[in-house]
Amino acid sequence: MSQAMNELFNRWGRSSAMSPRNFQYACAGSGILCSIFFLVSFAASGFLPPVKPYWDAERLVKHYRDHEHGIQAGAALLVLSGMFYLPLTAAISAQMRRIPNLHYVVSALQLASGAAGIFTIILPGVILAVTNYRLDRPVEITQALNDLFWITAFLPWPTFMIQNFAFAYAIIIDSRPRPLFPKSIAILNIVVPILYVPSIAMHCVKTGPLAWNGGTTFWMEGVIFCGQLIIDSVCLMRAVYSETEMGEKIVDIFPSSLKDNEQNLEYGGGSAA
Repeated sequence: MSQAMNELFNRWGRSSAMSPRNFQYACAGSGILCSIFFLVSFAASGFLPPVKPYWDAERLVKHYRDHEHGIQAGAALLVLSGMFYLPLTAAISAQMRRIPNLHYVVSALQLASGAAGIFTIILPGVILAVTNYRLDRPVEITQALNDLFWITAFLPWPTFMIQNFAFAYAIIIDSRPRPLFPKSIAILNIVVPILYVPSIAMHCVKTGPLAWNGGTTFWMEGVIFCGQLIIDSVCLMRAVYSETEMGEKIVDIFPSSLKDNEQNLEYGGGSAA
């Protein structure tokens, strides 16, 4: 039984469907799935358009009761959306390492901020699930949890800004005749997070474009976030396609002479001087 199982998995591992390139395609395409799940979660919850920040507690709870099953689905979809963000982040980091003269700290910063960013998607889904869980509680508690959901969903954008800026930096310094990513993608990853900045004041207002249901915070930020993810995913797939089937040698970040000196020191073969 064990031998047959091993043979089955070995055969599966040798199949073309399990190639490193196809695995990277799956990771790159997860950004599109992240966007779809994110948008559908708000639609399923009855949050298109969003509930109003100035609603009183009774009116707000009525919305939750009217959309209880949709919000249950929306909370689950939002959590799944965050799950798909991590493979995309890892694939971007792997492709960034193909760019010559790119220091490891750049790809590490992109990977770390993207890993932190998944919680800015998953956590609102968890909070939404808790908000909808006991609608027989005092309405003021549900109102407070609803406030927490919306502010948690749209206020923690700095992780995405750091991630996008690191990605843009890698694209800009790629000075080869045929760079891995188009320079226009660097512009996209610089401009989009800058447009998030006004929403830093969403907790200070209950009406207007900066409120969580406003044109700047909800509509613009939500649309450009998903649009950027889809564009980045498509460009990432093109980068994966340009890679050799069995992968490429990652360019060293240190000059060979420096590495030789380090090896001499390690084995007692002399000093760096």
